[in-house]
Amino acid sequence: MTEINSREWPVEDREAVSACPVCGSNHRYLLYDGLTDLIFFCAPGQWQLYKCSECGSAYLDPRPTPETIGRAYANYYTHDQESSKAKSPFRRLRRAVVNGYRNRKYGTKEFPALSWGYWLAHMLPGQRATVDALMRHLPLSKAGNRLLDIGCGNGDFLARAKNAGWEVQGVETDRKAVEVARKRGVVVHLDLPDALKGQYGSFDGITLSHVIEHIHDPQGLLRECHKLLKPGGWLWVETPNIDSLGSRRFGKNWRGLEPPRHLVLFTRSSLLRSFKAAGFRNFVDMPYREQYCNINAACEAIRQGLDPTNCRPTLLQRLKCVIPSFRARYDLEAREFVTVRAEKK
Repeated sequence: MTEINSREWPVEDREAVSACPVCGSNHRYLLYDGLTDLIFFCAPGQWQLYKCSECGSAYLDPRPTPETIGRAYANYYTHDQESSKAKSPFRRLRRAVVNGYRNRKYGTKEFPALSWGYWLAHMLPGQRATVDALMRHLPLSKAGNRLLDIGCGNGDFLARAKNAGWEVQGVETDRKAVEVARKRGVVVHLDLPDALKGQYGSFDGITLSHVIEHIHDPQGLLRECHKLLKPGGWLWVETPNIDSLGSRRFGKNWRGLEPPRHLVLFTRSSLLRSFKAAGFRNFVDMPYREQYCNINAACEAIRQGLDPTNCRPTLLQRLKCVIPSFRARYDLEAREFVTVRAEKK
């Protein structure tokens, strides 16, 4: 870990960022200096994060070039396929309950499934909110409805959406992740190919789950999504919130920073501003789900030099998170993630 962080990202493989990638302003201030990869420990170099004085977004300057950013994903989790085997009787029962809920609400045909899982899920609002988020709050599919997932990773979500009756396609820049996704029987394109330009105006929905923060030109991506959607089509986006409670508390140890993979970090207001600039309307914040507790545990692990991807909150940590989690339920600007859906005009 120390060896990776002590090496530098080659100067010729970095690019300067002269203005905010979100709003174009060049008014900014240094938020953090000397950031390193404390999540997957595979990206060398130290990084500076600036905050835009105009829109509140944060961005790296300098940053890896589009041609070299792939080096930062050597150990990234999208290379692995989610296991479908529940190891214990409790986990098998839990899976059957969740499948029963998903089958009823989203039209999936998951097995094994307990039909009463739908009603039990309504008595467990926290668990239900997590399942809904994993399904990205999809509406029920109608015949011929088409869905595009940009940054689809290993295809977990696309496989679920296909099971729910959607005609699905994915886009991914990570070759290893594309190989895993294609083995699941879904159509996945490497990067945003010219082939998709022939499908302008043909998708009913597009999802970007923890993707836009990885993009060199986020505003350009939103404009491209607008072109790909049918009139009245929707775009669902989830991304870390640089103004969240966790960000304010943990600073340089906040899990959402993840340099240098996270190039741009939004606030809720700056993301909505970007949506409007790209031509979207009718913005809806997705239902609340508790995120602070897990983020808190990950940030504590980062602060102690431990692996933040393999930690669970302790009982004491859960107790300390009760008040912040309650606050985030009612304060949209304080949530760890911004999760929003908007429509094409």
